[in-house]
Amino acid sequence: MTQLSSQGGFGGFGGFGGFGGFGGFGGFGGFGGFGGFGGFGGFGGFGGFATGASDPLSLDALLHNRDGIVGTWQPPAGVVTLPTPADNAANLELWSPWVRAFAIDFEVFSRLGFRADNVAAAHPAMHVLHLDRTGTALAYRNLATIVRPDQGVFDSQLSFIRDYADLRPDRTSEILTQLGASAIFLGSVVHLHPDRTPRTLELLAAALRLANFVHMRLKHALACPRPIEYSEQVQPMILTPGHGSLPSGHATEAFIASTVLWHLLAAPTAHPVYGRREACEQLMRLSARIAINRTVAGLHFPVDSVAGALLGLTLGHYFVARCRQLTTYDSWTFDGSLYPTAVPEDFNWRVLFSIPPMGNPVQISNGTYVPASTSNTFDTTWHSPLLAWLWNEAKAEWS
Repeated sequence: MTQLSSQGGFGGFGGFGGFGGFGGFGGFGGFGGFGGFGGFGGFGGFGGFATGASDPLSLDALLHNRDGIVGTWQPPAGVVTLPTPADNAANLELWSPWVRAFAIDFEVFSRLGFRADNVAAAHPAMHVLHLDRTGTALAYRNLATIVRPDQGVFDSQLSFIRDYADLRPDRTSEILTQLGASAIFLGSVVHLHPDRTPRTLELLAAALRLANFVHMRLKHALACPRPIEYSEQVQPMILTPGHGSLPSGHATEAFIASTVLWHLLAAPTAHPVYGRREACEQLMRLSARIAINRTVAGLHFPVDSVAGALLGLTLGHYFVARCRQLTTYDSWTFDGSLYPTAVPEDFNWRVLFSIPPMGNPVQISNGTYVPASTSNTFDTTWHSPLLAWLWNEAKAEWS
């Protein structure tokens, strides 16, 4: 986290790449893949802004420059007034991107909690919670629940690991690119570019950070071994990450990114091209392919992707609800104790999300290991104006 504590961590947006070290979908380290986030250096003549006055030559030049032009000190005339009222969301426009990122993260994370149930049982349940007000009291309400599958589920899925390995030669470039330059895949479906959609990219980065911190907490709590720990013949094509397997971070992050982007482009007014269900279909297919590529690489079981996709969809809709200041949000559960073993089940995103020919795309239940959701009500007086500001700024880029 050291890199994030200074301007260098997020400076000129290039610091979004610093999140790549978190794992998952690259933590949207792929923002660096757009190339334009390097700061003012890309302007050529203003290249000095890329490094500031931290190098010895610039420091010396600035000292001599001031001595040559400042003249006799004159006290300022009049009273300097503050530009905007205190704690005004519009002030976000004034700050560096990394400052906005920390402010947004505080708004999001300060309303989240965690609870573990039945940790000594065969199927421990881990809950991600939303903190809200009920009258004058504060209360945590459920947002997402992941119940750990038993050993038989992972044993039954080793055949998928074996069969998917045959695709490694065909998927190598994708798998390696998805370690870092993840945003270019979204940008191949929807026209994202740092010059024309900077706030959209900030919004997506905030959603990705939410997903990253949540799934890492769940990975620790659920403590599910990776495929390599089941057989010496798995032999992953890339280094196995140093954290648990379920839920899949790539699946979580890919699906939250697609969900947030789709809603940004579809509601409340739809983009004429990207607001159609055909774009939603492409984004969901992209997310599924990213998730499946982790099984191809030998790093994840399909069940990891199921749990990750459900988590990503749930967090995505929750994040959108908070940004748009909606009145309700849905909590969802992945019940691994009910996941099939007699007939091993591969990952299929259509079990979790429906894009009907008519009507709106929606997150769905399969009636077994994904039971029906529960609707919860927000205390709307406690909504974040900072999240609303970022959402509205991003939305304006597509109008």
